[in-house]
Amino acid sequence: MKRRLKLFIIALCTVLLFTACGQQSSYGFSVTFLDVGQGDSALISCDGQYMLIDGGPASVGDTVYDYLRDNGIDHLNILAISHIHDDHIGGIERALSYASTEDIVLCNTDKYSLSASDESDNDRETFAKVEQQLSVNDAKIVVPNKGAKYKLGSAEVEVVDVGDDLSKNESLVLLVTYGQTTFLFTGDIEHNMEERICEDKNDNFPVTLLKVSHHGSDTSTSIRFLRMLEPKYAVISVGSNNRYNHPSEQTLSRLDQADVKVYRTDKDGNITVRSNGTDLDIQTSK
Repeated sequence: MKRRLKLFIIALCTVLLFTACGQQSSYGFSVTFLDVGQGDSALISCDGQYMLIDGGPASVGDTVYDYLRDNGIDHLNILAISHIHDDHIGGIERALSYASTEDIVLCNTDKYSLSASDESDNDRETFAKVEQQLSVNDAKIVVPNKGAKYKLGSAEVEVVDVGDDLSKNESLVLLVTYGQTTFLFTGDIEHNMEERICEDKNDNFPVTLLKVSHHGSDTSTSIRFLRMLEPKYAVISVGSNNRYNHPSEQTLSRLDQADVKVYRTDKDGNITVRSNGTDLDIQTSK
C-alpha cells in the first residue's frame, strides 16, 4: 500500500512538473516595446524569427543595438519602417550594424518626398543614412500593397494600410496575428487614416492589443477607432516629460472610457508581451 502511494506521488509530481514546463514554454510569440524615449521601436519574436518595427530616434540607437546584441539577434526576417520621421527611423542605422541581415524591408515609401511639408532636413539626412546601411547589408526597401501578408514563424503580418508618404504622419499600419491574439501597429497615423481604416473594415476590426498612434497625441485614437478595435490592452511609446505633452489627457480619457488597460514606456520601461495564441502575459522592466 505504501509502495503504491509512493509511486502515485512520484507520478503526480512528474505530471505537474511537465505541465508547468509546458505552460512556461507555451508562449511562442513575444513583442517587446522598447523604451526609446520620444519615439517608437518594437521587436517581435516568433518561433526563432524576428521582426523589428521602427528604431526610435538616433539618440537612442545604442538602446536598440544593445537589445539585439544582448539577445543574439543578428538576423531580422522583417524590418518594418512605419514612416520616415527621425523618431521612428533614427536608431535603425545603428541597429543594422548588428543585425546585418534583413530578408524583407517594408516602408510606406522608398524615397524622400521633397513635397512633404512636415519632413525636416534631419529626417532627410537620417533616411539617407538608413538607406546607406541597408545598401551595405545588401537589402532594399519594398513598398507593400494594402492587404499583403508575410509570415513570421507561425505568426502572420498583414498590411492594413500603406498611407500616403506625401501626407503628414501617414504610416504603414500592420496587423500581426498569432493564434487568436492580434496586435495592431499604427505608426503615427491621425484621425484621417483612422477614418479610412474604419470605412475599409466596416467598423468591425477587433484587436487584442493596440500600439497607440503618435505617442498618445490627441490627433489620434478617436472614439470611433477605439469602438471598432475594442482592444483589451494598449501600449503608448513616449518619452518622459516630453515637450509635446504626450500622451494627451483626452487620449488617456478615451482609452479609460473604453476600458483599455494602458502601458507606457515612460512609466513602465521596456514592455514585453508574450502570447500563447490565446492569452497574453505582460511584463515591464520598471
